[in-house]
Amino acid sequence: MNVLYLLADDMRADLGSYGLPVFTPNIDALAESSLLFDYAYSQISVCSPSRQSFLTSLRPDKNKIWNFLDHNPKESMTTPRHFRDNGFLTLGLGKTYHEDWGAWHADLNWNTTSPGLPYYPYQNNRCPITSHARESGGQCILEDEKIYDYRLRLKTIEYLKHAGKLAKDTENPTPFFIMAGFRDPHAPWAAPQRFYDMYDEELIDIPPMEAQTLGNGTPRIAWSKELNILVPPYGKAFHYSYDKPLPGWVSRNQRRAYYASVSYVDEHIGAIVKSLKKEGLYNSTIIVFHSDHGYALGEHGYWEKKSNFDMTIRVPLLMHVPGVTDVEGYVGKTKSIFELVDVLPTLSGLLGLPPLLDTDGMNLAEVVHLGGATDNSPSIERKVAYHQFPACNTRSFNHTRTQCNKVPAKDFNFMGYSIRSKRWRYTVWYRWIGNILSSDWDGDFADELYDHKGDDSTDFDKWENINVSAQNPEVCIRLRSKIESFFRNREQDWIAAST
Repeated sequence: MNVLYLLADDMRADLGSYGLPVFTPNIDALAESSLLFDYAYSQISVCSPSRQSFLTSLRPDKNKIWNFLDHNPKESMTTPRHFRDNGFLTLGLGKTYHEDWGAWHADLNWNTTSPGLPYYPYQNNRCPITSHARESGGQCILEDEKIYDYRLRLKTIEYLKHAGKLAKDTENPTPFFIMAGFRDPHAPWAAPQRFYDMYDEELIDIPPMEAQTLGNGTPRIAWSKELNILVPPYGKAFHYSYDKPLPGWVSRNQRRAYYASVSYVDEHIGAIVKSLKKEGLYNSTIIVFHSDHGYALGEHGYWEKKSNFDMTIRVPLLMHVPGVTDVEGYVGKTKSIFELVDVLPTLSGLLGLPPLLDTDGMNLAEVVHLGGATDNSPSIERKVAYHQFPACNTRSFNHTRTQCNKVPAKDFNFMGYSIRSKRWRYTVWYRWIGNILSSDWDGDFADELYDHKGDDSTDFDKWENINVSAQNPEVCIRLRSKIESFFRNREQDWIAAST
């Protein structure tokens, strides 16, 4: 059995297969023969630390990887290295890791020499000058050939054909592990005009007014201004804040651009899966697709990632396993909680590879085998998911913050820890003690509690608009205790009591 691992950048679970309005027919078609996870979560909602986490199955706290300055030791076991060490031909393309244009310690992780192929690094798109687009925001309408993800799509198909020949060798077949990381839908949102034309801007829904500002009772430390809102041809950034949302027409314009780039990624996935079928490899290849974290599109007045809000933490995730998820009667949607640190041990378990010696993730292969049927109860599963995000350049819990990408960990001001069960999301912010790189667990704190009762994962606007911590002190005490046990005392909480 082979593995094709497809990764998106900044893509939230706003897909057709989740009952949401973005046009993603190819992902939806793949989901029909896969297991789709309604409750899949990243461990930190920013590119580099998230990838350092799920590609090693180590939480950010394990090696103190919370920014763009620090990285796991190069000898760490990684997803591609685990497969390479177990006889797979491992080929890497695009934005897998954030570092070194994806080629972080490439020779240690991938087969970069014959019979392998060189790592194919990612690139930034060169947007039209008139768009005023940049990495921190904007729109980027280009022809296919000028967009990196289109070139990645062609190169991935090329690498698939090469690996497929070795996998189908009748005398000495070699299974492959191919990972391709798309650049979209990271800003600036790159796609040809035909994808922008899919969406009538006037018909795009935006959150109701009560969901466009920071929630009632939510401490301001929960909010930071991350995305530059740029609308061509103006070339200026539109101002917004935690209490001042964007004009409706600007929000719709930004959503249209984001949706266009998501639909463009969908087309690439469709082309790659079509090639897999053409090469006769579809029925012998596990396909994994997810994003590095989620994204906010104006909910709570927030744009971009880098927060503890649910929509920036939750990710789309599907696993297509031939002979398992495509059999008649299989229920291909599950409400089992899944964390991205679980991808590596779960893939390893599905393929019967030796278990990893050092991992923070769980082997949830049984969840995949059982699917989403309500009468199936796996012997081991997650009841909660954990997340964290640091705060910088802020004086108190009631001041807005900035992200900490290029701030040394010793200079953080606060750390926010979050726990998500089916019913609740609870986040607590503690002061940071820089000389020991730890939170002041016994000091003062600010907390947020959001009730997700009735949340079926098809609505980003309805939830986390009211902080109900004051009305539910006993819930806060219980969940704060679980956070402290998990992050401070390092107590694993794999099969947690119902929360």
